Amino acid sequence: MPVNSIKIGNFDIYSISDGYMIFQRDTFFPELTTESWKPYPAYLLPELEMNIGSFVIRGPDKTILVDTGLGKLDHHIEQPIRETLLSEMEALKFNPGDIDIVFLTHLHLDHVGTNMIKENGVWRQTFPNAMYMVNRSDWEMFNRLIDKPAFQYIKEQVQPLLSNGCLYLFEGAISLIQGVTTIPTPGHTPGHTSLLIESDGEMAVIVGDAAHVPPQVEQPSWSPAPDRDKKLSAMTRESLMDLIERENALIASGHFPKPGFGRIIKINSGRYYKPLI
Repeated sequence: MPVNSIKIGNFDIYSISDGYMIFQRDTFFPELTTESWKPYPAYLLPELEMNIGSFVIRGPDKTILVDTGLGKLDHHIEQPIRETLLSEMEALKFNPGDIDIVFLTHLHLDHVGTNMIKENGVWRQTFPNAMYMVNRSDWEMFNRLIDKPAFQYIKEQVQPLLSNGCLYLFEGAISLIQGVTTIPTPGHTPGHTSLLIESDGEMAVIVGDAAHVPPQVEQPSWSPAPDRDKKLSAMTRESLMDLIERENALIASGHFPKPGFGRIIKINSGRYYKPLI
């Protein structure tokens, strides 16, 4: 049975999903050959399924939601299952009002789509009591693109939060709450940020889009098409995997097969991702 929640000291981390997307593997990773995928039997088909995962971190005093999925956003991504984020939260007994912080790893549309919700023709925050957080570098880049058709969602799902004073723009490594700190992981986007959860000698890292598929744990040089700076992304990914391996931290990845919890294991000179079961 998949492990849908884990404990890290005083923290409970829950995996929730907003459905999944389907991409053409060779379009998503255009620089790789068919031969590159042969060691990974789960990825030999032309289509690549990718979970739209988020995480709820429940601590002693605060509850944090990491990313908000695609929601109702109009997009051109094949998405057989959609808009399940709020129902999965409800099944875990989380109400929108329970969330104290919404942490956005970055501003791509599949990570911000349930920031806002429309009721009776009026947009409002989905999580009414939350402070939303995103790296300043991401906001600055996406705000410059806001009038391009592909980035109209920023006007709907992000800009109102800044206007209402509910969006906090941070820089670098900061502490959200005691035991939860940011790890700058640029490359996928300029301000892409992962999270480190640390308590009672245990660690977990929510990687965000620093990695999209498990083979990248072994192959950190594999940078997909959405990575804005592919060279930087590869360097960031290798550094992040080194940290996770060195600290024996648990990996939490929203795009790995649901629920996205696993560990790095060493076999001879290689390292591999092993899901928790």
